[in-house]
Amino acid sequence: MASVKSKVRFGSRIFLAAKEPFQSIVKRAQFCEKHGFDSVLLDDHLLYGTDAASAPEPFTTLAAIASGTRKIRVGIAVTDLVRRHPAIIAQTLATLSSQYPKRIFLGLGAGDPMNQAPFGLPTVHRYSRLREGLQMIRMLWNSSIDKPQNYKGQFFTLNNAYLQAGQERHPVPPVYLAAFGPKMLKLTGEEADGWLPHCHTPATYRTDLDVIRESARHTNRDLGKFSPAYYTLSSISKNRAEADRNVLGPARYFLALIPEALKKIDPDANHPGRIWEKMSYPKDQRETIRKIAADIPESDAYNTVIHGTPDDCTEQVEDYQKAGCKEFMLTFVPKGGLWSTTGLPEQIRLFSEKVMSNW
Repeated sequence: MASVKSKVRFGSRIFLAAKEPFQSIVKRAQFCEKHGFDSVLLDDHLLYGTDAASAPEPFTTLAAIASGTRKIRVGIAVTDLVRRHPAIIAQTLATLSSQYPKRIFLGLGAGDPMNQAPFGLPTVHRYSRLREGLQMIRMLWNSSIDKPQNYKGQFFTLNNAYLQAGQERHPVPPVYLAAFGPKMLKLTGEEADGWLPHCHTPATYRTDLDVIRESARHTNRDLGKFSPAYYTLSSISKNRAEADRNVLGPARYFLALIPEALKKIDPDANHPGRIWEKMSYPKDQRETIRKIAADIPESDAYNTVIHGTPDDCTEQVEDYQKAGCKEFMLTFVPKGGLWSTTGLPEQIRLFSEKVMSNW
Protein backbone atom coordinates (compact mmCIF):
# COMPACT_ATOMS: atom_id res chain seq x y z
CA MET A 1 0.00 0.00 0.00
CA ALA A 2 1.01 3.63 -0.33
CA SER A 3 4.05 4.70 1.63
CA VAL A 4 4.31 8.21 0.13
CA LYS A 5 1.79 10.34 1.99
CA SER A 6 2.34 13.84 0.61
CA LYS A 7 -0.76 15.51 -0.79
CA VAL A 8 -2.09 14.29 -4.13
CA ARG A 9 -5.27 15.58 -5.74
CA PHE A 10 -7.64 13.46 -7.83
CA GLY A 11 -10.02 14.56 -10.54
CA SER A 12 -12.37 12.74 -12.88
CA ARG A 13 -13.19 13.54 -16.47
CA ILE A 14 -16.96 13.38 -16.90
CA PHE A 15 -19.01 13.26 -20.07
CA LEU A 16 -22.45 13.09 -21.61
CA ALA A 17 -23.14 9.97 -23.63
CA ALA A 18 -25.37 10.06 -26.70
CA LYS A 19 -29.10 10.41 -25.98
CA GLU A 20 -28.57 10.98 -22.26
CA PRO A 21 -30.49 13.84 -20.63
CA PHE A 22 -28.26 16.81 -19.89
CA GLN A 23 -28.72 16.44 -16.13
CA SER A 24 -26.77 13.16 -16.26
CA ILE A 25 -23.46 15.01 -16.46
CA VAL A 26 -24.38 17.14 -13.44
CA LYS A 27 -25.28 14.00 -11.50
CA ARG A 28 -21.88 12.49 -12.35
CA ALA A 29 -20.18 15.55 -10.93
CA GLN A 30 -22.27 15.30 -7.79
CA PHE A 31 -21.32 11.63 -7.47
CA CYS A 32 -17.61 12.47 -7.78
CA GLU A 33 -17.95 15.23 -5.19
CA LYS A 34 -19.72 12.84 -2.81
CA HIS A 35 -16.85 10.39 -3.13
CA GLY A 36 -14.10 12.86 -2.38
CA PHE A 37 -12.75 13.89 -5.77
CA ASP A 38 -11.08 17.28 -5.84
CA SER A 39 -12.19 18.14 -9.38
CA VAL A 40 -14.15 17.19 -12.45
CA LEU A 41 -13.15 18.15 -15.96
CA LEU A 42 -14.87 18.43 -19.31
CA ASP A 43 -13.68 18.02 -22.89
CA ASP A 44 -14.12 20.79 -25.41
CA HIS A 45 -15.18 19.15 -28.67
CA LEU A 46 -17.49 20.25 -31.43
CA LEU A 47 -17.61 16.63 -32.61
CA TYR A 48 -16.10 13.26 -31.69
CA GLY A 49 -16.49 11.18 -34.83
CA THR A 50 -18.58 8.59 -32.98
CA ASP A 51 -22.33 8.39 -32.43
CA ALA A 52 -21.75 7.14 -28.86
CA ALA A 53 -20.94 10.65 -27.63
CA SER A 54 -22.64 13.98 -27.07
CA ALA A 55 -20.65 17.20 -27.33
CA PRO A 56 -22.41 19.91 -25.30
CA GLU A 57 -20.88 23.39 -25.15
CA PRO A 58 -18.41 23.06 -22.27
CA PHE A 59 -18.49 26.44 -20.55
CA THR A 60 -22.25 26.55 -20.12
CA THR A 61 -22.04 22.92 -18.99
CA LEU A 62 -19.30 23.87 -16.53
CA ALA A 63 -21.56 26.56 -15.09
CA ALA A 64 -24.41 24.08 -14.64
CA ILE A 65 -22.08 21.64 -12.88
CA ALA A 66 -20.65 24.29 -10.57
CA SER A 67 -24.18 25.41 -9.72
CA GLY A 68 -25.23 21.83 -8.99
CA THR A 69 -22.29 21.06 -6.68
CA ARG A 70 -20.92 22.68 -3.52
CA LYS A 71 -17.14 22.75 -3.52
CA ILE A 72 -15.60 20.52 -6.20
CA ARG A 73 -13.30 22.25 -8.69
CA VAL A 74 -14.55 22.33 -12.28
CA GLY A 75 -12.50 22.88 -15.42
CA ILE A 76 -12.07 22.51 -19.15
CA ALA A 77 -9.39 20.08 -20.32
CA VAL A 78 -8.68 21.40 -22.78
CA THR A 79 -9.80 24.18 -25.10
CA ASP A 80 -7.76 26.08 -27.69
CA LEU A 81 -7.35 29.62 -28.94
CA VAL A 82 -8.11 28.76 -32.56
CA ARG A 83 -11.80 28.05 -31.99
CA ARG A 84 -12.15 30.56 -29.15
CA HIS A 85 -10.85 34.12 -29.12
CA PRO A 86 -8.66 34.89 -26.08
CA ALA A 87 -10.78 37.89 -25.07
CA ILE A 88 -13.90 35.70 -24.92
CA ILE A 89 -12.03 33.05 -22.93
CA ALA A 90 -10.78 35.74 -20.54
CA GLN A 91 -14.29 37.17 -20.07
CA THR A 92 -15.90 33.74 -19.66
CA LEU A 93 -13.41 32.53 -17.06
CA ALA A 94 -13.51 35.82 -15.16
CA THR A 95 -17.30 35.59 -15.02
CA LEU A 96 -17.25 31.99 -13.84
CA SER A 97 -14.59 32.77 -11.24
CA SER A 98 -16.70 35.57 -9.82
CA GLN A 99 -19.63 33.16 -9.45
CA TYR A 100 -17.59 30.23 -8.12
CA PRO A 101 -14.40 31.66 -6.55
CA LYS A 102 -11.40 29.30 -6.43
CA ARG A 103 -13.41 26.47 -8.03
CA ILE A 104 -12.64 27.05 -11.72
CA PHE A 105 -9.57 26.04 -13.74
CA LEU A 106 -8.71 26.33 -17.42
CA GLY A 107 -6.82 23.84 -19.57
CA LEU A 108 -5.36 25.14 -22.83
CA GLY A 109 -3.76 23.30 -25.73
CA ALA A 110 -2.66 24.06 -29.26
CA GLY A 111 -5.83 22.48 -30.63
CA ASP A 112 -6.95 19.44 -32.58
CA PRO A 113 -7.32 19.74 -36.37
CA MET A 114 -10.14 17.15 -36.20
CA ASN A 115 -12.22 19.81 -34.41
CA GLN A 116 -10.96 22.72 -36.51
CA ALA A 117 -10.77 21.78 -40.19
CA PRO A 118 -14.43 20.61 -40.53
CA PHE A 119 -15.54 24.10 -39.49
CA GLY A 120 -13.20 26.04 -41.75
CA LEU A 121 -10.89 27.02 -38.89
CA PRO A 122 -7.13 27.35 -39.40
CA THR A 123 -4.94 24.40 -38.43
CA VAL A 124 -1.55 26.09 -38.81
CA HIS A 125 0.45 28.29 -36.42
CA ARG A 126 -1.45 26.78 -33.51
CA TYR A 127 1.42 27.11 -31.04
CA SER A 128 1.97 30.77 -31.92
CA ARG A 129 -1.73 31.49 -31.48
CA LEU A 130 -1.67 29.81 -28.09
CA ARG A 131 1.40 31.71 -26.92
CA GLU A 132 -0.01 35.07 -27.99
CA GLY A 133 -3.48 34.27 -26.72
CA LEU A 134 -2.26 33.18 -23.28
CA GLN A 135 -0.40 36.45 -22.92
CA MET A 136 -3.54 38.34 -23.94
CA ILE A 137 -5.71 36.46 -21.42
CA ARG A 138 -3.29 37.34 -18.61
CA MET A 139 -3.26 40.99 -19.69
CA LEU A 140 -7.06 41.18 -19.76
CA TRP A 141 -7.37 39.56 -16.34
CA ASN A 142 -5.13 42.39 -15.14
CA SER A 143 -7.12 45.12 -16.90
CA SER A 144 -9.71 47.65 -15.81
CA ILE A 145 -11.30 50.82 -17.13
CA ASP A 146 -8.43 52.70 -15.51
CA LYS A 147 -5.82 50.23 -16.75
CA PRO A 148 -6.55 49.39 -20.41
CA GLN A 149 -4.21 47.03 -22.24
CA ASN A 150 -2.41 47.30 -25.58
CA TYR A 151 -0.87 44.43 -27.50
CA LYS A 152 0.18 43.85 -31.10
CA GLY A 153 0.87 40.28 -32.13
CA GLN A 154 0.84 38.26 -35.32
CA PHE A 155 -2.66 36.94 -34.62
CA PHE A 156 -4.20 39.04 -31.84
CA THR A 157 -4.38 42.72 -31.00
CA LEU A 158 -5.50 44.83 -28.06
CA ASN A 159 -6.17 48.54 -28.47
CA ASN A 160 -6.86 50.16 -25.09
CA ALA A 161 -8.89 47.06 -24.24
CA TYR A 162 -10.16 46.01 -20.84
CA LEU A 163 -12.67 43.66 -19.24
CA GLN A 164 -15.51 44.63 -16.95
CA ALA A 165 -16.25 41.10 -15.73
CA GLY A 166 -15.28 41.62 -12.11
CA GLN A 167 -11.93 39.89 -12.56
CA GLU A 168 -10.09 42.55 -10.54
CA ARG A 169 -12.08 41.57 -7.44
CA HIS A 170 -11.68 37.79 -7.64
CA PRO A 171 -8.74 35.38 -7.97
CA VAL A 172 -8.22 34.48 -11.61
CA PRO A 173 -8.34 30.74 -12.39
CA PRO A 174 -5.19 28.68 -12.77
CA VAL A 175 -4.20 27.85 -16.34
CA TYR A 176 -2.87 24.37 -17.16
CA LEU A 177 -1.15 23.70 -20.48
CA ALA A 178 -1.48 20.38 -22.29
CA ALA A 179 2.18 20.52 -23.28
CA PHE A 180 4.09 17.77 -25.01
CA GLY A 181 6.60 19.13 -27.54
CA PRO A 182 9.70 21.16 -26.64
CA LYS A 183 8.20 24.59 -27.34
CA MET A 184 5.06 23.85 -25.35
CA LEU A 185 7.05 22.46 -22.41
CA LYS A 186 9.20 25.60 -22.39
CA LEU A 187 6.10 27.80 -22.48
CA THR A 188 4.62 25.83 -19.58
CA GLY A 189 7.65 26.56 -17.44
CA GLU A 190 7.52 30.23 -18.37
CA GLU A 191 3.81 30.98 -18.11
CA ALA A 192 1.49 28.22 -16.85
CA ASP A 193 0.08 27.45 -13.42
CA GLY A 194 -0.05 23.73 -14.13
CA TRP A 195 0.83 21.01 -16.62
CA LEU A 196 -1.77 18.62 -18.02
CA PRO A 197 -0.16 16.06 -20.36
CA HIS A 198 -1.41 12.74 -21.67
CA CYS A 199 0.27 9.44 -22.62
CA HIS A 200 3.34 9.27 -20.37
CA THR A 201 5.16 6.61 -18.46
CA PRO A 202 6.55 7.75 -15.09
CA ALA A 203 10.01 7.97 -16.71
CA THR A 204 8.94 10.18 -19.62
CA TYR A 205 6.78 12.26 -17.28
CA ARG A 206 9.82 12.98 -15.10
CA THR A 207 11.94 13.86 -18.14
CA ASP A 208 9.42 16.37 -19.50
CA LEU A 209 8.77 17.86 -16.06
CA ASP A 210 12.52 18.48 -15.80
CA VAL A 211 12.31 20.46 -19.07
CA ILE A 212 9.52 22.58 -17.56
CA ARG A 213 11.53 23.19 -14.40
CA GLU A 214 14.60 24.15 -16.38
CA SER A 215 12.54 26.61 -18.43
CA ALA A 216 11.24 28.17 -15.22
CA ARG A 217 14.78 28.48 -13.86
CA HIS A 218 15.89 30.33 -16.98
CA THR A 219 13.22 32.96 -16.35
CA ASN A 220 13.81 33.04 -12.57
CA ARG A 221 10.28 31.80 -12.02
CA ASP A 222 9.24 30.15 -8.76
CA LEU A 223 7.26 26.94 -9.34
CA GLY A 224 6.29 26.60 -5.70
CA LYS A 225 2.58 26.79 -6.49
CA PHE A 226 2.84 25.05 -9.87
CA SER A 227 0.67 21.93 -10.26
CA PRO A 228 2.12 19.07 -12.36
CA ALA A 229 -0.92 16.96 -13.28
CA TYR A 230 -1.49 13.86 -15.38
CA TYR A 231 -4.59 13.41 -17.51
CA THR A 232 -4.89 9.70 -18.19
CA LEU A 233 -7.16 6.70 -18.53
CA SER A 234 -8.01 4.48 -15.61
CA SER A 235 -9.81 1.22 -15.08
CA ILE A 236 -10.03 -0.37 -11.66
CA SER A 237 -11.44 -3.75 -10.68
CA LYS A 238 -10.90 -6.43 -8.09
CA ASN A 239 -10.11 -8.57 -11.14
CA ARG A 240 -6.90 -7.41 -12.88
CA ALA A 241 -7.78 -9.11 -16.18
CA GLU A 242 -11.11 -7.28 -16.33
CA ALA A 243 -9.44 -3.89 -15.82
CA ASP A 244 -6.89 -4.75 -18.50
CA ARG A 245 -9.61 -5.60 -21.00
CA ASN A 246 -11.46 -2.37 -20.30
CA VAL A 247 -8.53 -0.01 -20.72
CA LEU A 248 -6.39 -1.57 -23.46
CA GLY A 249 -8.33 -0.39 -26.51
CA PRO A 250 -8.71 3.25 -25.39
CA ALA A 251 -5.06 3.39 -24.22
CA ARG A 252 -3.87 2.19 -27.61
CA TYR A 253 -6.19 4.68 -29.32
CA PHE A 254 -4.73 7.66 -27.48
CA LEU A 255 -1.17 6.60 -28.26
CA ALA A 256 -2.20 6.27 -31.91
CA LEU A 257 -3.72 9.74 -31.73
CA ILE A 258 -0.46 11.22 -30.39
CA PRO A 259 2.39 9.62 -32.38
CA GLU A 260 4.96 11.87 -30.67
CA ALA A 261 3.97 10.33 -27.34
CA LEU A 262 4.36 6.81 -28.69
CA LYS A 263 7.83 7.57 -30.03
CA LYS A 264 8.82 9.11 -26.72
CA ILE A 265 7.88 6.06 -24.66
CA ASP A 266 8.90 3.50 -27.30
CA PRO A 267 11.37 4.75 -29.93
CA ASP A 268 11.11 1.48 -31.84
CA ALA A 269 7.31 1.56 -32.19
CA ASN A 270 5.86 1.88 -35.68
CA HIS A 271 3.47 4.70 -36.51
CA PRO A 272 2.64 6.17 -39.95
CA GLY A 273 2.16 9.68 -38.56
CA ARG A 274 -0.95 11.87 -38.59
CA ILE A 275 -2.24 10.56 -41.91
CA TRP A 276 -5.86 11.05 -40.81
CA GLU A 277 -5.45 14.82 -40.86
CA LYS A 278 -5.56 14.68 -44.66
CA MET A 279 -8.98 12.98 -44.59
CA SER A 280 -12.21 14.93 -44.96
CA TYR A 281 -14.65 12.95 -42.81
CA PRO A 282 -14.30 12.66 -39.01
CA LYS A 283 -15.67 9.11 -38.95
CA ASP A 284 -13.02 8.06 -41.49
CA GLN A 285 -10.36 9.78 -39.39
CA ARG A 286 -11.46 7.91 -36.29
CA GLU A 287 -11.47 4.54 -38.09
CA THR A 288 -7.95 5.17 -39.39
CA ILE A 289 -6.71 5.91 -35.89
CA ARG A 290 -8.35 2.69 -34.66
CA LYS A 291 -6.45 0.68 -37.29
CA ILE A 292 -3.16 2.26 -36.26
CA ALA A 293 -3.98 1.59 -32.60
CA ALA A 294 -4.45 -2.12 -33.20
CA ASP A 295 -0.71 -2.50 -33.90
CA ILE A 296 0.54 -0.62 -30.84
CA PRO A 297 2.22 -2.96 -28.33
CA GLU A 298 0.08 -3.79 -25.31
CA SER A 299 2.93 -2.97 -22.95
CA ASP A 300 3.18 0.58 -24.30
CA ALA A 301 -0.54 1.10 -23.70
CA TYR A 302 -0.57 -0.38 -20.20
CA ASN A 303 2.52 1.59 -19.12
CA THR A 304 0.77 4.95 -19.64
CA VAL A 305 -2.45 4.38 -17.65
CA ILE A 306 -3.67 3.71 -14.10
CA HIS A 307 -5.25 0.26 -14.14
CA GLY A 308 -5.73 -3.04 -12.39
CA THR A 309 -6.64 -3.92 -8.83
CA PRO A 310 -6.73 -1.24 -6.12
CA ASP A 311 -3.21 -2.23 -5.06
CA ASP A 312 -2.02 -2.02 -8.69
CA CYS A 313 -3.54 1.44 -9.09
CA THR A 314 -2.07 2.63 -5.79
CA GLU A 315 1.40 1.50 -6.85
CA GLN A 316 1.08 3.21 -10.24
CA VAL A 317 -0.12 6.47 -8.67
CA GLU A 318 2.93 6.32 -6.38
CA ASP A 319 5.22 5.84 -9.39
CA TYR A 320 3.89 8.99 -11.06
CA GLN A 321 3.94 10.87 -7.78
CA LYS A 322 7.62 10.02 -7.35
CA ALA A 323 8.16 11.37 -10.87
CA GLY A 324 6.71 14.70 -9.72
CA CYS A 325 2.97 14.43 -10.39
CA LYS A 326 0.74 16.11 -7.82
CA GLU A 327 -2.67 15.82 -9.46
CA PHE A 328 -4.36 12.99 -11.36
CA MET A 329 -7.23 13.70 -13.73
CA LEU A 330 -8.68 10.35 -14.67
CA THR A 331 -10.95 9.12 -17.43
CA PHE A 332 -12.50 5.96 -16.02
CA VAL A 333 -13.12 3.25 -18.60
CA PRO A 334 -15.76 0.69 -17.65
CA LYS A 335 -16.88 -2.35 -19.58
CA GLY A 336 -18.12 -1.13 -22.95
CA GLY A 337 -15.53 1.58 -23.54
CA LEU A 338 -15.01 5.30 -23.10
CA TRP A 339 -18.64 6.32 -23.52
CA SER A 340 -20.17 3.46 -21.58
CA THR A 341 -21.93 4.15 -18.29
CA THR A 342 -22.22 0.47 -17.34
CA GLY A 343 -20.29 -0.01 -14.12
CA LEU A 344 -18.91 3.53 -14.17
CA PRO A 345 -20.18 4.58 -10.70
CA GLU A 346 -18.81 1.36 -9.22
CA GLN A 347 -15.34 2.13 -10.61
CA ILE A 348 -15.39 5.69 -9.28
CA ARG A 349 -16.51 4.46 -5.85
CA LEU A 350 -13.91 1.68 -5.72
CA PHE A 351 -11.11 4.06 -6.73
CA SER A 352 -12.19 6.52 -4.06
CA GLU A 353 -12.44 3.95 -1.29
CA LYS A 354 -9.34 1.86 -2.06
CA VAL A 355 -6.88 4.21 -3.80
CA MET A 356 -7.64 7.83 -2.91
CA SER A 357 -7.96 6.88 0.75
CA ASN A 358 -4.19 6.22 0.81
CA TRP A 359 -3.51 9.95 0.43
